[in-house]
Amino acid sequence: MADGMRGDGGREARGRSKKAGALAAVRLSEILPGARFVACDDIVARRCHDTPEACRPGDLFIARLEAGGDGHELAAKAIARGVAGIVAERIIPTFGTPLCIVPDTAWAQARLAHALAGDPARRMRVIAITGTSGKTTTAWLTASVLAEGGFNVGVLSDLGCLDGDSTAPVPAAFDRPDDLAAWLGRLAASGCTHAVIEVSSAMLARQALAGVSCDAVVVTNLASAHLDRHGTIEAYHEIKARILDSLGEDGCLVANLDDARVRRLVARHAEEGRALGSDSSRRAVGVALNRRADLTATAVERHLGGQTFLLRHAGDAAAVGVTVPVASFVRNSLLAAAVGIGQGVPMELVARGLESTPGGVPGRLDRIRRGQEVHVFVDQPTSGHALASTLTSLRRLTPGKLIVLAEERALATLGGGRRFAERVSRWCNECLVAPEGVLDAGAGSRQLAAYARIDRLLSGLGSRDCVLLVGTNLVPGPDPGDPGDPGEPQVPLAVLVDAWLELAHPAEGSFRKKRVA
Repeated sequence: MADGMRGDGGREARGRSKKAGALAAVRLSEILPGARFVACDDIVARRCHDTPEACRPGDLFIARLEAGGDGHELAAKAIARGVAGIVAERIIPTFGTPLCIVPDTAWAQARLAHALAGDPARRMRVIAITGTSGKTTTAWLTASVLAEGGFNVGVLSDLGCLDGDSTAPVPAAFDRPDDLAAWLGRLAASGCTHAVIEVSSAMLARQALAGVSCDAVVVTNLASAHLDRHGTIEAYHEIKARILDSLGEDGCLVANLDDARVRRLVARHAEEGRALGSDSSRRAVGVALNRRADLTATAVERHLGGQTFLLRHAGDAAAVGVTVPVASFVRNSLLAAAVGIGQGVPMELVARGLESTPGGVPGRLDRIRRGQEVHVFVDQPTSGHALASTLTSLRRLTPGKLIVLAEERALATLGGGRRFAERVSRWCNECLVAPEGVLDAGAGSRQLAAYARIDRLLSGLGSRDCVLLVGTNLVPGPDPGDPGDPGEPQVPLAVLVDAWLELAHPAEGSFRKKRVA
């Protein structure tokens, strides 16, 4: 047996909590089914890496196949650094160093990361949420519903990570398997009963959930995204489908049946269950607005000021009122409600949990209120699909003008400024992509012209109109251009518009004080 039990080498998993404790020793034969061993009968590991430079004597090297290169070609470098073993997908020269051969080294690395952390996911109920858009909103709505049901909920999402001891999410990376395992350990150590995880296609490509048994898997929708990373739409959808492998034996698939691609995924899930002779264990719950499903919602009223909808399930109904007006928020609410009901949360508490976040999720269609008549929203869409969904709803609800204002530097993921403007023109009356430095002391003619147009647009809008600010937020931050020279702080477009509205619509109290003075 080869022993890789060295405790002082290798990179610590980022975000590891001290409460998570030291890494355990793991026998590869116990966690990697079907593994074959060469020059040994087993390998005991304490740390692993997929880059030779990170390896130290006693560590385990994972020879991963990635788009950027073949890790098998780097095995000799890892051996020279004194690794205790190699995990690979094929026979390679190891010069006597123990070799473990597995079908998928990415899966093996992720499984090993969770095992080395003590498999913290097994101490909680895990809800994994994926899809092209709506993941973040669904994750936080789900957490709110579960918390209303009396559970201690941890959340890992793009918006931030929240453990059982915290009151606000903190920015953190968890897309790598070791980071994810470390955060799950932190959640379990803080007493969380449930972990809600936003799962991206990048995480699924890394097999980040290998060995994690989920109580529920939620699929919001499936469209086209990240083709630069995955190549084709088909490859992207196949990567997304990997999340089904993480469902536990009694786990439940929660799916948006309004999406045709998701319906096909549900059918595939059921077919695989029948092929295994375990149809009864392949549970699936469907939600929809436009077709029959297990959970549905009926709009009572919907306008730019908000909406009220009736949540229906198994003969029960509950009214939910929120200030987010778009239809996608209702679908995300249905998905969260399905998870809550599946975890035993009563319908009335589900509705209360959804209403406890009436303004939605920060960064996802926030509203700016300064006493103005025009409706102003701030959104940070992560894909063109999310943006299209928002604009479709706002267009239907806006009887007057729909204006889109966007920061140029924030539109890289949406195709860039010119392509963005062309895409949104199908919904909006006018679109302005604002350059950087509109309020800089040294602003040029382009910046000044942009501000003049913003001023003119906002001055001519009323109660029938709507403004969507894209790719921005209400918290000003430092200029990311040169960390060594922060220079003049960059003012986010949302802050500019918020300040304009505040000056144009002063509070009644301050107006009276000025008159008295």
